[in-house]
Amino acid sequence: MSTDVQKFWGVWGQANGLYSSWAASGNINYYLLFVLYALEGQKAMTQKKICISTGLTKQTVNSVIRSLKEDGYVELTPGIEECREKQVTLTDKGIACSNELTAPLRELEQRVFQIMGSDRVQQMTDNISLFNTL
Repeated sequence: MSTDVQKFWGVWGQANGLYSSWAASGNINYYLLFVLYALEGQKAMTQKKICISTGLTKQTVNSVIRSLKEDGYVELTPGIEECREKQVTLTDKGIACSNELTAPLRELEQRVFQIMGSDRVQQMTDNISLFNTL
């Protein structure tokens, strides 16, 4: 394995580990955190789009969505283009829960982004996006 690949995997693993540790420290399910992050900025998303957005498997997303639905945090409605594909939407209860769980993490991310500076954050985002595209 090349040094560049090793460095990349080390940094990527460290970033994932930070999010995993943060979730664990607050007794938050890691997968739930990512699904809520995906849904927060959207009016509605299909489970397929959540999978693409988060990198989580279909089975994992389905399990999280099923649990959120049972607890009244999301509702499923028929899709616009495909009726079989359900749109997942946070309920008012889900929005409140999501905000409560993710607000401290978002504040922490914003502090880190401020320290990094907008140019570095933009470069990081552009580079990861290019990597994902290629």
